[in-house]
Amino acid sequence: MLREKWPCGVSLLLVLALLGCKEQAGGPVTAIVGAKLIDGMGGPPVEDAVVVVENGRIRAAGARAQVPVPPDSTRVDGGGKVVIPGLIDAHCHYFAPPEDVKKYLLVQLRWGITTTRSAGTDSPEAVALMHEAKGGKFLAPRVYTSGLGFSHPQGSPAVSGKINRPANEEEARAAVRALAAQKVDFIKIWVEGGGGRTPKITPEIRAAIVDEAGKQRIPMVTHVTALEDLRQLADLGVTDLLHTPRDATATAELIAYAKSKGLSFTPTLANMESGWHYYEDPKLLENPMLQGAFYPKGWARVTDPALRAKQVAAPDLGQRKAGVQEAYRFIRAMADAGVRIVTGSDSGAELSPVPFGGGTHREIEMLVEAGLTPLAAIRAATLDSARVLSRSADPDYGSLQAGKAADLVLLDADPAADIRNLQRIHKVMRGGQWVP
Repeated sequence: MLREKWPCGVSLLLVLALLGCKEQAGGPVTAIVGAKLIDGMGGPPVEDAVVVVENGRIRAAGARAQVPVPPDSTRVDGGGKVVIPGLIDAHCHYFAPPEDVKKYLLVQLRWGITTTRSAGTDSPEAVALMHEAKGGKFLAPRVYTSGLGFSHPQGSPAVSGKINRPANEEEARAAVRALAAQKVDFIKIWVEGGGGRTPKITPEIRAAIVDEAGKQRIPMVTHVTALEDLRQLADLGVTDLLHTPRDATATAELIAYAKSKGLSFTPTLANMESGWHYYEDPKLLENPMLQGAFYPKGWARVTDPALRAKQVAAPDLGQRKAGVQEAYRFIRAMADAGVRIVTGSDSGAELSPVPFGGGTHREIEMLVEAGLTPLAAIRAATLDSARVLSRSADPDYGSLQAGKAADLVLLDADPAADIRNLQRIHKVMRGGQWVP
């Protein structure tokens, strides 16, 4: 009987995988039938695909000719639609009471963001909330948290909440141990300033933080914008870098260095353009999904006519736009050489009005503007981001493959043809459940 059910093109491994899933069956089965499949791996899309979901997992995904539709499944008509993995934002901040944080996390889900990282501004109480979100205690993306990050006592960032500002190495080590007790997923350092601006956290304290984090077996993520700081941290073993160096181009030597150290860059482009993007094109704010995606202060900034006039006439606007183009060139050169680029919008930064969810989509669009293909940008926002956050070459999420978590987005149009079609969201699934 089994021979009659399985097409000859199905591999033995796929048969065994599906049989194993059947043996563990118990929950409802959903089959998305007929959609184009972009699996997040970077390869060509699969036309007329079937994606089978059971017990919160992808049971099978592939061409209809190779993946049977289970007779007991709830079928979702994917004709004319495209299915992709859930999107990932590796750089967000949440400065809000718990109920508001839950609201913003739900906003992200509705934009198709099924995994996010809170990068350095979470109090111990907020860390506990993020753990609850990651554990599925309430409807939310999978959340990673860095707890409270580290900077110089008088250094950037100028945030309203408390962060760790150690005066010496022992204070720094003690703060890392406190974060370990909270079971944070990452340790975050801001290395920003110098040159007559706010002072930078010293190289010695940075080294102590990295060393103690290693003893506690906690990975590092670092905000870094100067080449000398990038090199110091990379030589210490830090590979996860937020932003790109503003004082360097992607020379052959620097590309070789980045590859030798296994670096990944989260360029946070949406933050870079936040000083003019919505001011120059206020019609963008008519999107109803954006209207609940800003912090109230951020929404007030982008809708303030006086501030809008000031921002679009700023004397340094041309220089700041040129900075984005420099970042584009850096990203394109690194990506072309095989250095990993991942998505992170800096949504929630207090002084930069970057909306939750919408900022992630804009970040992906900007990667395409930088020269990545739409499929490469989608991989940056799915599998490659998952690899950085999970510290695994084969993460549990980030691609639509048998056995992976069922985080996916069903689209009404093809983002491979136009990356802006990522906003044409039909349905979002998180952990096998459709998001209301």
